[in-house]
Amino acid sequence: MKFLGDLDEASLARTQRCNRRLVEPSRLQAIRDTGLMDTPQEEAFDRLARLAAQLLDVPLTIMSLVDADRQFFKADFGLPSPFRETRQLPIDASLCRYTLEGEPIISSNAPADPFLKFHPSTGPWGIVALIVLPLINPDGHVLGTFCCIQPKVREWTSRDLTVMRELTASIMTEINLRNQIQKLKTEQNLRDTFVAALTHDLRTPLTAAKMSVQVLGRRHADLPSVQSSVARVSGSLDRAERMIQNLLDASRIQAGQRVALEMGECDFHAVIAQTLDELAAVYPERFVLKAEGMFTMRADPLGLRRIVENLASNAAKYGAPGTPIEVLLERSEHQVVLQVRNQGTPIAADELQTIFEPFHRTRSATESAEKGWGLGLPLVRGLVEAHGGTATVTSSAEEGTCFTVALPLEATSHQRLSA
Repeated sequence: MKFLGDLDEASLARTQRCNRRLVEPSRLQAIRDTGLMDTPQEEAFDRLARLAAQLLDVPLTIMSLVDADRQFFKADFGLPSPFRETRQLPIDASLCRYTLEGEPIISSNAPADPFLKFHPSTGPWGIVALIVLPLINPDGHVLGTFCCIQPKVREWTSRDLTVMRELTASIMTEINLRNQIQKLKTEQNLRDTFVAALTHDLRTPLTAAKMSVQVLGRRHADLPSVQSSVARVSGSLDRAERMIQNLLDASRIQAGQRVALEMGECDFHAVIAQTLDELAAVYPERFVLKAEGMFTMRADPLGLRRIVENLASNAAKYGAPGTPIEVLLERSEHQVVLQVRNQGTPIAADELQTIFEPFHRTRSATESAEKGWGLGLPLVRGLVEAHGGTATVTSSAEEGTCFTVALPLEATSHQRLSA
């Protein structure tokens, strides 16, 4: 743009540097990423503009975004017509473009300023005293400005500058939080798409492999060695299918959805006994089940099995080797309580708060030889909560680590519907 006079060397250099920043692709992308260009006014930003006007006693405050072609007024207090209606200014008439190097524009008397007095918008806008602070994102890109304008000479105080800086920081906090939320949503969508595609693609070859193993077992039903191999392969394929289901369910839980259940009458004691019996093939002589009588309840038998399997196998993996793992089952009038207790290095107090979060692994688990995705405990909590119950944990050197699951004997109507 053309100034109305010759700029001094320093002012000219500033305009040239800012002009290069004006069309910088990464800066323009950062502005697009905010999603704020050409959007309606919002109270979150207008409130800060009003506050600046009140605290500094000025008639005009503006929050702007500055792209390659124009200055867009996102928020304001006292914006005159026709700008209140159009909410934009051609880039050649923009004064704010000269903050794109990150330097503010502050003046108590623009007509006497060697740079500002030649800018063509100073007179028409009645700009005399002004504070123009750049809106700088975490990557160092200037997105726009927050400014206040006084139509008369004014010596700005340190308090005035502090107020504007704090309010500018508040604007950037709002923008940055919105960007982070949007990034999280995008990552969630990508993760969900990836998980869905991965599990779909994995299930097809697994299904084919299971069918082939079943055919092989039928053809050689009279050969014990073949049957033993078929059983091992089938067990491994079943485990792979459970891992896929765990991944799907963990993704649903992280998205805030409930795990789907197939409710029916079942005996929790029988489910636990069968699950521990199968785990004993991998962890022999480790589990001690303490329960008496029938524990009939309305629940999803497969869901109950997955709860027990995850808690018991975790206790075997990360508890002290060779020590017994107690599995206790008790019943009251309205609920059944399962406890899985193991001895060994206690879980750190700070980790107890996040142990049920997806993909979280404790330091002891990370340092151990056992590998995992950190999905077991989040699945336990998700399955328990889908049943209307609670899952908690305590851990100390004296008492060991104890996971407690409390489940209602009868699912509520909401849970039945969601199941």
